[in-house]
Amino acid sequence: MKTVFLVGFLSMLAAGPVLAGDLYFGVKTGPMIVDSSVIKTDPTNVGVLIGYELGVVLGDLAVEGEMTTSTSDGEFKGGFGKFDLDTIAAYLAFRSAGPIYFKAKGGFLQVDDGSGSDTGVSYGIGVGLGIGIAQVELEYTQTAVDSDLAFVSAGVQF
Repeated sequence: MKTVFLVGFLSMLAAGPVLAGDLYFGVKTGPMIVDSSVIKTDPTNVGVLIGYELGVVLGDLAVEGEMTTSTSDGEFKGGFGKFDLDTIAAYLAFRSAGPIYFKAKGGFLQVDDGSGSDTGVSYGIGVGLGIGIAQVELEYTQTAVDSDLAFVSAGVQF
């Protein structure tokens, strides 16, 4: 999975200069928060996203694809081992107009924890700041796949 992640990320970087104005890509990182009494430490994930702005009058409506993988494993209490989480998601996202904006997104997410995968609804909210050709965002994403799993991320989009 991590090889696929790296190849996809490098492909997006190579394609960056030829992307049209309606396409954007970005990177994000943050903790995958697992609210469970058997978890000692949460994994940290890094991800890439690519989106296509559909455009609306009062902001931006976009379709986004996102993929994350753990760069540091989470740990179970009592020395019972480590785990990582990989995600693939598709969202419909809305960003309000202006250099400082709010974001809301909803869609579907697949989570793979190494022993199996599950798919379900995912949604999130965030705030961002447009700086020239880039946007810096802070997001909170919750999943209905497992109500004990959330992703808090900081990222940049171009």
